[in-house]
Amino acid sequence: MIKSMRGVWVRAFAVSILLPAAAWAQSTTPATAQSPQTPPIDRYVVGQAKPPDVPGTTQQDLTLEQAVQMSLEKNLSLQVAKLGPQLADYSLQSARAAFLPRYTSRYSINNSTNPSNNVLQGVVNVTQNTQNFDGTFAQLLPWHGGNFSVNFTNSRQGTNDVTARVNPAFNSRLSFSYTQPLLAGFKMDGTRNELRTVAIQRQIADIQLLTTIENLRADVRQAYWTLRSAIEQIEIQRRLLQLALRSWEDSKIRVQIGSLAPIETLQFESQAASAEQALLDAQIRWRTAELNLKLLLASGADDDIYKATLNPVDQPQISVQAVDIPGAVTGALSQRSDLVQQRKNLDINQLLLEVTKDRTRPQLDLSSGYNTSGQGGTRFSSGVITEESGYSGALRQLGTFDTSGWNTQLNFTVPFGRDWTTNRVAYARQVLQLDQTKANIKAAELRVSAEVTNAGLAIENTYKQYQAAQTARSAAERNAEAAQTRFENGVATNFEVVTLQNTLTNARLTELSRLIAYVNAIAEFERIQRVGR
Repeated sequence: MIKSMRGVWVRAFAVSILLPAAAWAQSTTPATAQSPQTPPIDRYVVGQAKPPDVPGTTQQDLTLEQAVQMSLEKNLSLQVAKLGPQLADYSLQSARAAFLPRYTSRYSINNSTNPSNNVLQGVVNVTQNTQNFDGTFAQLLPWHGGNFSVNFTNSRQGTNDVTARVNPAFNSRLSFSYTQPLLAGFKMDGTRNELRTVAIQRQIADIQLLTTIENLRADVRQAYWTLRSAIEQIEIQRRLLQLALRSWEDSKIRVQIGSLAPIETLQFESQAASAEQALLDAQIRWRTAELNLKLLLASGADDDIYKATLNPVDQPQISVQAVDIPGAVTGALSQRSDLVQQRKNLDINQLLLEVTKDRTRPQLDLSSGYNTSGQGGTRFSSGVITEESGYSGALRQLGTFDTSGWNTQLNFTVPFGRDWTTNRVAYARQVLQLDQTKANIKAAELRVSAEVTNAGLAIENTYKQYQAAQTARSAAERNAEAAQTRFENGVATNFEVVTLQNTLTNARLTELSRLIAYVNAIAEFERIQRVGR
């Protein structure tokens, strides 16, 4: 809705502005009693003033587009905000990792010697050497809370006990197990809900980043035009100070020639002091405005833009807008970022409510398993070796499934006492939080509606103020021209001409301020429909 902020001056600012900057006449008597020459005029166009020279710094011209682009590349707050989606991505990956398969392994060795208490063992001390190697593959399934695991265990046992039938003995066992919740945890559990909520939080991170970018654009635009106005204010206050000083000097000359009482110079002296103070205040405001803009543009205190004196060279360009406030309110209620974010938080609360409600149900788990085993090694019978197979024999027997088994069980748990009370209270609290979130969204929708309406009205009001400023500027132009004519005809003084020319410059500066306010109002109306602070 806003065109480029660069371009030619609007018709109201295309005309050169007349302001006195030449020498002040030596008296304020009518022109018929002095030289008929008109006071020299310095042509000055509002909007083209340059910032004051600051020793040790360079002046850098800056367009609004350049300022916005620079802020998007360097602004430190934006750099921090850009990390939000990346952090959310890691959280999302972490939540997904809970459903990835996990493999664990373990190796152990144990050697022991114990006194024998059996004469058949054939030794005084029985020595046993055991080595174990186990591997486990487990996975939490993303469907209905199921958990699947596979365990593969292996061992080698060697002993000096002569009664051992297999020595050394190699044992292998392969088992499968699956656990399925049937009541609590079937529809939803904490792990699966975390994945859902983190996915929504990832979307919220994108919304927050978009909000930061849009608000940064608006802040840069506001700071840019504020600096432009502050520079113009310095120029106008400088010229006012020149006028006040010349009036004071003229009053002292009139005292010398006897046309003015000495006490009358106090008023002119006071005006000069006030003008000097106003110029100082304008310079302070300029310093503050420039620093505010630099904070939005610089990447640090060592950035060149932070050390330079900024000269905003763009001029505001007016574009009359037709404002559809009802349509804007409808659009903002459906798409504004803060409302979208609150609705997504409502979705998260609803998911949490589902989990807390599920926890109030009894726990009923179905567990099933299957296993097969095998054994190999050196087998003895009556002291004679009958088979030598080693570890490969254990694996071959394992593959035949001749030595296998299966199991099924149901585990039923009903929460009573403390656990039951804790779960019921958590559910009730979550219900209240959900209702609170809904109420907050309703309040936010009302606030957004009021903000958009006020922003739309601001466009109309600032445009009317701009039109009024145009009228005032036009009247000031006619008054200045009339005073110039009267001076040339000998019926006006230098003071009247210079004062009215200064009034004209003030009127043009006011018109510039009103134009900037109107341009900002249009941009703010666009922003406030999309994002909130």
